Amino acid sequence: MHKSPIYLTHGFTSSSKANWFPWLKEQMKKKGVEVIVPDMPNTEDPHLVPWIEKLEENVCEINEDTVFIGHSLGCITTLRFILKKGLKIKGAILVSGFMDENPMEVQKEGLIEFVDGEIDVDKVKCLIPHRVMLTAVDDDIVPMEATKKMAEKLDIRLIVLDKGGHFIDRDGFTEFPQVLELLEELIQCEK
Repeated sequence: MHKSPIYLTHGFTSSSKANWFPWLKEQMKKKGVEVIVPDMPNTEDPHLVPWIEKLEENVCEINEDTVFIGHSLGCITTLRFILKKGLKIKGAILVSGFMDENPMEVQKEGLIEFVDGEIDVDKVKCLIPHRVMLTAVDDDIVPMEATKKMAEKLDIRLIVLDKGGHFIDRDGFTEFPQVLELLEELIQCEK
């Protein structure tokens, strides 16, 4: 049985109670696995340092069985957190992620902090051996091309869904079976 908690980092304007996060948490609870979804600070005008600090407060256990899930802005936040910690984890599932530039229509000063500065690609590959990303052709918040670019740069397996939008409530995503399936596969896979 998987003992290490799973950590999920939500995105811009979101919370632990939004989208498919409560559903995933409940599904994993039935399997005896805790999913921790910290409510990130000031989600309407986020800044990188407080978001990293929030993860530091909430991520109690990191080891080679740890799995992180990131959604949207939570993807780059998760990567920066893992790189800062420098600890190897089992893997990461990144949904509608982006890096290097903010592809969203909303351009707030704080958002630049998340994408500013290089990501050490080799270190990401070393610290996160199992990596998968999901995007949708019809994502109207983080265009599929931005997620595809991130996946290519970080050598991450990319799953492209024909429909799904940004995988949020508005798009009908209060459940996300594909993420659950990927998570179950990741937990089962050998180091």
